[in-house]
Amino acid sequence: MMGSIVIGALVGIVIGVYILMKHKGGRFTKLVSFSGDFDKMSTLINDFLVANSFHIQSYGSETVYCQGSRMLVGRKFFKFSKAPEGILIEAFVNILGNNESGIDGFVGVVAKQQLKSTVDKVIAMIEADKA
Repeated sequence: MMGSIVIGALVGIVIGVYILMKHKGGRFTKLVSFSGDFDKMSTLINDFLVANSFHIQSYGSETVYCQGSRMLVGRKFFKFSKAPEGILIEAFVNILGNNESGIDGFVGVVAKQQLKSTVDKVIAMIEADKA
């Protein structure tokens, strides 16, 4: 009986890891309306992210801000760029492998909650600058 439970648990873990590896949660994206000085806002966002232990790094062909390591809660990524209507914010975590997962959902919930807090603060900074 106990052997069946252990085997069932191991099979469940293997299936769960397989599903997570195949899961493509995608990035969180949000266009925040902004018509002010992008360079000034970019500096404010950069300073905020750096003060919160994010560092700039290459991610494929992109330049992103990264925080954390895969060991404990996964790496958190943040990217912002100028768009005609404002500032485009992108955020995601890497939990297993290189699969991107947005800031909602259960998988990687600790990293996602931390990143969501950062995203919310940056959005508030941008929106506060609207005159």
